[in-house]
Amino acid sequence: MSGERILIIDDSREIVKHLTEHVLPTFGYKTLYAYDGQSGLARIREMQPDLVMLDFNLPEMTGLDVLQQMAQESISTPVILMTGYGSEQSAIEAFRLGAKDYLIKPFTVDEVVETIDRSLVETRLLHDKAELAEQLRRVKVEMSRQTHEMNTLFKIGKAITSLLSVDQVLERVQEAAKYLTDGEDSRIWLMDEAGTQLRAFEKPGDDAEDKNFTAIVEGESYLSEVVRQGRPFRQSRFTENGLKVKTGLFARAILCVPLKLRGVVIGVLAVSNQLALRSFSKRDEFLLSFLADYAAIALENARVFQAADKALTRKLDELRTLIQITQTITSTLDLDEVLQLAIKQIHDGWDVEVASLWWLDRARQSLVVLAKIGAAPARSAAEELPLGQGFAGTVAQTGNWIYSNDVSHHPLYAPSAENLLGPETQSILCVPLIYRGQVVGALELINKRDGDFDDQDVERAASIAAAVAIATANAMSFDEIDAR
Repeated sequence: MSGERILIIDDSREIVKHLTEHVLPTFGYKTLYAYDGQSGLARIREMQPDLVMLDFNLPEMTGLDVLQQMAQESISTPVILMTGYGSEQSAIEAFRLGAKDYLIKPFTVDEVVETIDRSLVETRLLHDKAELAEQLRRVKVEMSRQTHEMNTLFKIGKAITSLLSVDQVLERVQEAAKYLTDGEDSRIWLMDEAGTQLRAFEKPGDDAEDKNFTAIVEGESYLSEVVRQGRPFRQSRFTENGLKVKTGLFARAILCVPLKLRGVVIGVLAVSNQLALRSFSKRDEFLLSFLADYAAIALENARVFQAADKALTRKLDELRTLIQITQTITSTLDLDEVLQLAIKQIHDGWDVEVASLWWLDRARQSLVVLAKIGAAPARSAAEELPLGQGFAGTVAQTGNWIYSNDVSHHPLYAPSAENLLGPETQSILCVPLIYRGQVVGALELINKRDGDFDDQDVERAASIAAAVAIATANAMSFDEIDAR
């Protein structure tokens, strides 16, 4: 361990010069020196060296006297006694007084280095222990922070997914965005029906001049870049006017993340600092992206709910069931609980013979069953399906939903694949699980009991699949953090 400070106490200026100028610096040690016992003690008290090399025969105050004084003052600095031939008895007395080792003059460089290494073993171990303890403390602090952040996100996600008003969702998301990132301002941009413009959401009471606050998707701006790339944008500029937010408004730092639903960008969530000279971090980006996932689902739920009118009254129970499923599966970060809650809610909500959740194993290029309900025990052993095979394998490969009410005549029908989980497949609905634009699995429903699958079933299943994908991925992420 280089950089340790060694104090030489010896009345021989030749020995002091040899050790401090030629020997010890060569091995990375820093050196101090004194020519008598009193001066040496003063340097020990003042400089607190890592090791003392102490001569036995010192004027006025011997090396043993120095050791005795160090013992009286409870100074625990390791000491190597330097003595001449025939003074072994003095060395024994030195050990009694606390010396770590001794050197007999004249000594070689190798003897000096070996003796120093032996004497510093305990000190170095204590230093390493303290360093490891500090590292462990920092890891625990970081893990505590991450767990707190995940729990906070979970609570926020649960709160916003329970809202049934689009305006309330947008307002709550903006508040949460500022809270999570410590940003001064937050804004949500939503895509219009044509997919050509983003319009900023304005809270009731906002200035009228901002009501037409829009951005062209095809234009050259950080917003259009987020939409085109489907990735976050983060930038800071603390000189001149900063970064342009809109006409007459500039920011010092900006962070934007896409709002995605089933892999499609439906808007942008942004935070900014206009006054504070603080950049947004990679951690801020991570937290805001998680919030955006929850926000997209909450917006979808709210929009679907608000779109219901008198003609759809009879379908409101189905809508409430959808929202209940979303809330239920996002109400926990326990992976097993998420999966069991999801598959039960899905199975009961559709009244199908078999419901199953498949997760994509990219390394094996296959799908594995994470959860299922309704499968016949005698036929449930095979729970792995190659990517691209059958309905679930094709959906996971293409990212497109499939449903059929006459499976045996469908071109993708493969008995070896479709009958893995139980009864003979007659009707099927399969939608992809998509997380942050990537297909991560598939939701499969087999044999609807009360009629045929239709387009409305596809919409319901796709919404639920989006929530299931987020809840499952978040639970997996939480398990990984908790396992560290």
